[in-house]
Amino acid sequence: MNIRKMRKFGWRTVQIEPRASMALFPMAWGFLPLAFCWLMWFTGASDEFIPWFGAASMLLMLMGGLAGVSSRIGTLNSSKVGVALVSICFGVMVWALVSQHTVSVLFGLIYSSVSIYLLVKALDFIFKDGGYVFEMKWDVKERIPADALFEWDIKSARFTQSCMAIKRFSGNSFAQIYGFVQGESVFLRFDVFGCQTQEQFKKLDFGMDWPKFRMADITQEE
Repeated sequence: MNIRKMRKFGWRTVQIEPRASMALFPMAWGFLPLAFCWLMWFTGASDEFIPWFGAASMLLMLMGGLAGVSSRIGTLNSSKVGVALVSICFGVMVWALVSQHTVSVLFGLIYSSVSIYLLVKALDFIFKDGGYVFEMKWDVKERIPADALFEWDIKSARFTQSCMAIKRFSGNSFAQIYGFVQGESVFLRFDVFGCQTQEQFKKLDFGMDWPKFRMADITQEE
């Protein structure tokens, strides 16, 4: 499948607004308290504040991660993104355990550093994505043609702004269909995540009977 054929079947390209700056700002501040933690651990100065600084670092990193995934609906369906965010969330609990002397400070520092590395790699994966998103006008009363989707996991044939159907190519590459409302206009969106180039896009087998979606689109317009 190529982009020209997508347009032929009634889909138009959607420009996704990148939100890298929204993610990088809290993350940049998140590095600072973690650096203080390492410094206090090495010097042994004011080590009673280490858990507080560590937890603050994880919370700021979590804010940055959530800002990053908010730029694309369904990015949490990527295993790489999901693991990174779960690790950061668990990092807050790790620092709570450090404050109770259940685990060592060194464990908290190493765990937090690894979690941040995973988050950075996940956000890099998101922002390097090719952003292949398409949409067509839709009717909220119209069901997606389930018989036109081959080897897809259909979550809901009814219109919803969450994931309606998903097809995985790998743990971090998948296509999904979801509803989108903008003002009084209603759209059905087709989003391919984990695809960086047009060559990769052309090689993907979406397993869709495209004309059936086009016929449903024409029917609701009439």
